Amino acid sequence: MSSGEVTSTNFTGGGRLDPGAARAAHSGCRSRGSAAGRLLAPLFLLCCLVVALCGPVSAAEGDYAPLWDKGANDVVGSVAVTRDGSAVVAGSGSTVYLLDREGNVLWKTAVGSRVNGVGISPEGSHIGVAADKLYLFDRDGNLLWAEKTTYVYLGVALSSNGTYVAAACDNGAIFVFDRNKKVLWDYDMGTDSYGIAISENGRKIAVGCDNQGVYYLNSREGESWSYGTGKRVKSIALTRDGRFVAAASLDRCVYLSTGEGEHLWKYPTEGAVFSTALTDEAREVFAASGMKVYILDRAGAELQKIALDGRVESIAVTPDGSFLVVGGGDGDRSIHLFTRDAALIKDKNSTEALVNGTEVPGQRAGNVTVPPTPADDDANTALGASARTQDEEVSITSQVLGWVENIVSLLFRPQEDFLA
Repeated sequence: MSSGEVTSTNFTGGGRLDPGAARAAHSGCRSRGSAAGRLLAPLFLLCCLVVALCGPVSAAEGDYAPLWDKGANDVVGSVAVTRDGSAVVAGSGSTVYLLDREGNVLWKTAVGSRVNGVGISPEGSHIGVAADKLYLFDRDGNLLWAEKTTYVYLGVALSSNGTYVAAACDNGAIFVFDRNKKVLWDYDMGTDSYGIAISENGRKIAVGCDNQGVYYLNSREGESWSYGTGKRVKSIALTRDGRFVAAASLDRCVYLSTGEGEHLWKYPTEGAVFSTALTDEAREVFAASGMKVYILDRAGAELQKIALDGRVESIAVTPDGSFLVVGGGDGDRSIHLFTRDAALIKDKNSTEALVNGTEVPGQRAGNVTVPPTPADDDANTALGASARTQDEEVSITSQVLGWVENIVSLLFRPQEDFLA
């Protein structure tokens, strides 16, 4: 296995101008002023045109907002979602839930032990459950088969139409079944495997292990590459084409790699990372750590945080990022659905306004979004989120006028200590 050191590709650079250069830049401002003045009028007209065409927008456009939450009987240790968000599967205690996009429970059933992992085929035709046995259900909740062995299943993932069912076990074995329970392939990892993911076509498999390793396998061939993290890898995510891999490690970091084995970055969080998820092309990377869900872009920059009332145990996202499912642990114990679909958010807000004018009674305080900040004060999270909700609707007119004011300020009133 290759070295566990994964370096970040994110860096910042820059330098300070020497005093002589700063004075020279300042002395040239007067000669630039007349040219800037000639450019200001057309610039302002262009800004006005943008305002007329675009109208007002939200400063937080694209952020996730809560649609609903559904209480469960225990910690929600595993969740999965179809590619269109039409069905959500969750494991809580020994119970498996299937819900629709509106939060209605379509069915629930109990299995023989605590559920360690759930999976659903991208179109939603088959549901897999990892527990004392490996269970396969159809969309209606009918048990198709169960595979019992002397070991415990810790994770499960399904390819399109349930053609391949990949399972990770506590004896170090990886199994790939077809939907008729025939074992197509198995591989000995040599260590407990906690997280498993499979590409839609079933050809690529990613595994997170107790020995701190992240493994990328070619189905029926074996290991393609691997690397080590600082502690056990609790969860793994794979884009549906297998081109990107995310790993959640108890070393308090989430890792992103390519399917070719290139380590892109690792991002430190405030606590152990229990779950991770990816959208297509790794446009967004999700990490469940402590009471928060971290949402990062492909470069590792923070886009948003979502806070719950308790620990975040599990997360899943649709490939296009439209829907995010979050499973809550102690202090929460609920299944949450978030969306960034503006129409759905508007419809939900309109419904709430009709109910009581401001907010729905009993709305969970944990369903708040937190803007990226250098450091979080947990005591002020809910307060800050509430204040931001009232202030985040900023018209583009105000933004443009602010930009123009800043440009004018820099062009005509240059600061002595301004450094480029």
